[in-house]
Amino acid sequence: MSKLCVNLPPYSPDYSGCASALFELGGMIVLHDASGCTGNYLGYDEPRWMGSKSFVFCSGLRHMDAILGNDNLLIDRIVKAAESLKPKFIALLGSPVPMVIGADYEGIMHEVEERTGIPSFGFDTKGLAYYGKGISMAVISLIKKFCQKEAVPETERSGINLIGVTPLDFGNKGCEKDFIAFFEGEGITVNCSFSAGHSIEAIKKSVFSKLNLVVSQSGIEVAKFMEKKYGIHYITGTPVGDGGIILSKVKSFLEKGILENEDGREKSSSAAKKVLVAGDQIISRSICQAASKIHADLDFISGTIFDFSKEESRAGDIFIRDETEFRKIVNSGEFAGVVADPLVEELLTESAKKGTKFFPLPNVAVSSKVCWKDTINILGKEMSAFIAKITV
Repeated sequence: MSKLCVNLPPYSPDYSGCASALFELGGMIVLHDASGCTGNYLGYDEPRWMGSKSFVFCSGLRHMDAILGNDNLLIDRIVKAAESLKPKFIALLGSPVPMVIGADYEGIMHEVEERTGIPSFGFDTKGLAYYGKGISMAVISLIKKFCQKEAVPETERSGINLIGVTPLDFGNKGCEKDFIAFFEGEGITVNCSFSAGHSIEAIKKSVFSKLNLVVSQSGIEVAKFMEKKYGIHYITGTPVGDGGIILSKVKSFLEKGILENEDGREKSSSAAKKVLVAGDQIISRSICQAASKIHADLDFISGTIFDFSKEESRAGDIFIRDETEFRKIVNSGEFAGVVADPLVEELLTESAKKGTKFFPLPNVAVSSKVCWKDTINILGKEMSAFIAKITV
């Protein structure tokens, strides 16, 4: 029962992350479900949906189709739609029901590709993992499908890729444009911004990059894959506020070949009041670093509420596994301040609120459309002002 959500909504699942990573690329996305998961993604996990021209369909899975495994009907529907729309690619995403019957997504889409001649993907998403897994699954498949197979010689590489740029973490206020403008303003070319502000053409150019910058946890597996296959090194960190901390690391590698990926917490005295920053692992840690530069008297602790990578963890980091554990931590009296999605404040008891100040920082993967109009651009003056107001 520890996984039961009482106050918080369920966090965005893998199929939403997968669909989000494909959303801008001109493909046709089909969620294999009875309409519930499709509605969940479009209505609650995709802030870009209104006014978009993206092709997102529901397979319309029915009881007998599920029981009998009627794949031919699904294939015929996909082929018919593709012949009309002429998408750049076709993707079929899974959901809990076809997971139970063991749907062969890759097999289905192999037949679709044979019949249409259009690049096709089958993704075994289940709705049981978080969105980061779906994003990395989609991006790695895109790279395998559209990029050259061989590593580019070192002498032909330049610029960087941004990996893990997603509206599920950063909202829909143009943060990807801010990231690109920030680095290119410093003379650093951004070849591809996975998975917002990109294109298939940009994905093809991504393997010519000298460095991958992973700005959220959803990009870690992608960066590992590209390092193994193409020899592109990566560092982790999000440009927060003025972006100076991560910019210096990027420049250090591009100019000197020095890979600075170790970035522990700023040291504070043992008597310093603690502030918990809860959210994505890399983003939360980056906010802690930026905040520590401004508030030397506070001890900022990063709390991960989604996927957690042990090798990316730093001393003092916390992995918050579920709502039950989250409630226990924020009411423990250990933290004088909590920075998290606005809905997290509902976990605080009345007595805890007297000794713990709450600082709302909307996260689409948590509060969805309830707060996505209030998201803060993490790079720039808005975030710097937010950090400056963290006082306990």
